[in-house]
Amino acid sequence: DNYLANIDNISRSCSGLRRMGSAAIDLAYVAAGKLDGFWENGLNLWDVASGVLLVREAGGMVTEPNGKEWTLNSQNILASNLNMHKILQKKLTLL
Repeated sequence: DNYLANIDNISRSCSGLRRMGSAAIDLAYVAAGKLDGFWENGLNLWDVASGVLLVREAGGMVTEPNGKEWTLNSQNILASNLNMHKILQKKLTLL
């Protein structure tokens, strides 16, 4: 899995990484503008459904990390503000 490599790649170009322990709270923080982005793999719908709605309603973007459209069947997620989304997506798919 490239998860640790992704963490290394992202951390080299940001001021810090935070993980609250809950995808729902991380997505709520993205929607509120307290975090610029969030990604994770292997999630279930109940982990992210409300957070996806919050991010989208706040004007953010939600896709899979590889850029595919996020659907109810997706297990991987990338959510961020519109300014950061393509940058994060590129850094997560370099590997």
